[in-house]
Amino acid sequence: MTEKTKKELNRLYMSELITALVCGMLMYLLTDSTGQPLDLRLLIPGGVLIFIILQSAGYWYYRYQLLDTPRNPMDWVMPVFSVLKKLDLALFALYPLYLIYLVILKPEAFFMTMNIFGLILYAFSMIEYYNYYYFSVQIGLIKKKVPSELSLELSHYEKTKLI
Repeated sequence: MTEKTKKELNRLYMSELITALVCGMLMYLLTDSTGQPLDLRLLIPGGVLIFIILQSAGYWYYRYQLLDTPRNPMDWVMPVFSVLKKLDLALFALYPLYLIYLVILKPEAFFMTMNIFGLILYAFSMIEYYNYYYFSVQIGLIKKKVPSELSLELSHYEKTKLI
């Protein structure tokens, strides 16, 4: 059982790393193909998405290491994820603030195709955040609201932290 679980965790963290790399490459290729510069309309939501995907990769790697070396509990990991969860919320505020800035001060720059792609990336990053820190977003489990593994570990950490 442990060997199968280790392979699954290895697959999970490696696929998250590859996803982050592919997302970054697609952002670059999108700006290259449209002839528009790589600017904040795409960098902010894309950067937030990549940051969240890397957090997921880190979590799965942490779980892999727990199975690989069970004598090393790595007590510092859950406090880091607790801080990252709050930091992500602050990062989510950047894109709407930037869009408000564009609407008020540069309305001609607001109505560009990059904003559509930026909004898509922003929505996807919010879904990923929800998937990692709250409930598992899977087609068959959406109505059931099954808590994610990271969510369960963080709630356990927060309860034991208060004791």
